Amino acid sequence: MEVTRKLAEFVRATKFEDLSREVVNEAKLCLFDWLAVTFVGADDPDVRSLTEVVDMVGGNEQATVLIRNRKTSVLNAALLNGMYSHVLDFDDTSVEFLGHASVTLFPALLALAEWQKKSGSELITAFVLGFETGCRVALGATYNHYLAGWHGTSTIGHFSSTAGCAKLLGLSTEQTINAFGAAGTQAAGLKSVFGTSCKPFHAGKAAFNGLLAALVAQRGFTSIDNILEGERCFWDLFSKDWQADAALSDMKERWYILNNNYKFHASCYGTHAPIEAALALKKDHRIDPDKIEKIEIDVCPPMLEVAGKMNPRKGLEGKFSIPYSVANALIRGDTGMAAFTDEKVTDPFVTGLREKISVEPDAALQPFESDMTIHAAGEKYQKRFNILEQKIPYDEKHELVVQKFRSLADFVLDGDRIEEIVKRIEKLEEERNIAELIAIMT
Repeated sequence: MEVTRKLAEFVRATKFEDLSREVVNEAKLCLFDWLAVTFVGADDPDVRSLTEVVDMVGGNEQATVLIRNRKTSVLNAALLNGMYSHVLDFDDTSVEFLGHASVTLFPALLALAEWQKKSGSELITAFVLGFETGCRVALGATYNHYLAGWHGTSTIGHFSSTAGCAKLLGLSTEQTINAFGAAGTQAAGLKSVFGTSCKPFHAGKAAFNGLLAALVAQRGFTSIDNILEGERCFWDLFSKDWQADAALSDMKERWYILNNNYKFHASCYGTHAPIEAALALKKDHRIDPDKIEKIEIDVCPPMLEVAGKMNPRKGLEGKFSIPYSVANALIRGDTGMAAFTDEKVTDPFVTGLREKISVEPDAALQPFESDMTIHAAGEKYQKRFNILEQKIPYDEKHELVVQKFRSLADFVLDGDRIEEIVKRIEKLEEERNIAELIAIMT
């Protein structure tokens, strides 16, 4: 079917003018969201070791490490900014992508765009094409890829990053095919490491390796021409019952970026439906957490696999714990990043409620759906909630995402600079040199 070639042709041929205003606006929201979590993630203790290693090995001063008054090589900037942006697990996510697209794309694309002095419209085009390529690779792999234990943000992210960088570099179709081959042979990332430094490291490595694949392909690096669909190639080895047709269906007509999901709880997306169900029950029935006897939660089996840490001891583990996330939401109400510290996760008051919560798999439930029953003061309250059915109109979504950006950026930048960034991202397609925009983000 030559899927690899057709995706490369899609990346090569699509121009900014082919993108609808709706698609362009969604890309800007993705950038607002990505910058917000990156600004704050840069100071997280879990990124310190990688930052120290990059400082130790050094690199040509080609691209900016965000929020820090320093530059490093374009590859190392992609690596660091990628890990910074995913360490909070507060970044946007895409079901079709099987993970988090933005954290695999913007770290590489902004570094490359700054280095090569690319324009805002070029950045938007590269981002959208990287996003769509990743979704189509994931749709071809099917959900079986994720069920097998692969972390899509990393594995699929290698292809998204490569596609975006190939577009920004202006690679030919043949060069892009070779870049995809270089990406596919590097792709890795296991869900088993969730709750450790390795999960955000996946995002940084996807950005780094995708950019590396595009750079070497530009210089004549070769690979096979069917890395996706070939025998014993990516889909064949990384999935079962893969579907090449799904990867190409409605190409140029359907844009999966428009289905992107933004997080307003600073934890794994698998915890969001239980959190929303708990908050709704507490509000509707005025439930007193002190009077709760037990909470029974059913979720789709894969959600229990990724967010089922029953006894978290660290803040990062708490992000992958449905029991902690629900107990915290009911007691504190605050589900932002301040809720996921070591101290908050091990607070005896919250731990006491957490131990009253049981979570069971239910194959009848949809992904990101939760069925919750709270037993309190002799009464029983039930709520089923699917986070993917929570449709937010664009204007409201725009307001929420930009407010998220302002609130997180406020930790590291002054108000005037924040408003300058907001103004310029709103008109990103008019930026003539991305390096000038990056300069105000240190």
